[in-house]
Amino acid sequence: MKNSGFVAVAGRLWVMVLLALPISGVFAQEADPYKVVSQVTDKLVSAARAHNSGGDKAAYDAQVLQALEPVVAFDYIARVVMGDYYKAASEEQRKAFAEKFKTGLVSTYAKGIATYADSDIRVLPASESVGDKRRVTVDQEVKYQGATHKLSYTMGKNREGQWKLINLVLNGANLGSSFSSQFEQLANKYKGDVAKVIDHWDADKA
Repeated sequence: MKNSGFVAVAGRLWVMVLLALPISGVFAQEADPYKVVSQVTDKLVSAARAHNSGGDKAAYDAQVLQALEPVVAFDYIARVVMGDYYKAASEEQRKAFAEKFKTGLVSTYAKGIATYADSDIRVLPASESVGDKRRVTVDQEVKYQGATHKLSYTMGKNREGQWKLINLVLNGANLGSSFSSQFEQLANKYKGDVAKVIDHWDADKA
């Protein structure tokens, strides 16, 4: 897949942007998605650098999970990733995949976040007012190892008025599509057996 190496980096940067998001629903409802990304990026860079200075790993991992759960639409993303297999899967299988999807991402990205704490990350200005839109793309430029990359975060506003991350596109490479392709490939390999797909799911390979 094009840009596959940096897609993994992008996923970790995605978590970097979201890690420090307050759990408070009031903040999520009142702030537009651009302000959310900009404010938490600054906070997160500081947190990651502090971790690099000798923070406790167990506490750090717990912080990642606690921060991600309220702001990432894990269930929605997992449903999209499963595609047509979602309808055929049992409720138990849907929940099992959503949980494994979430756990895999958090585990993978928690290990890599600190590596990119010194990257130069800049949120690009909004081209137009958010207004009453329910889906907005927030663009970032990330300077990493001498190269500049563009990340586009798809932020969706739920019924409670909270902005949730629902997808990420890096230099034209769609992370959500990558996960969907991985699921489809595993489903073909195991002849549509969703249980086996879940057993062999690995977010690192998307």
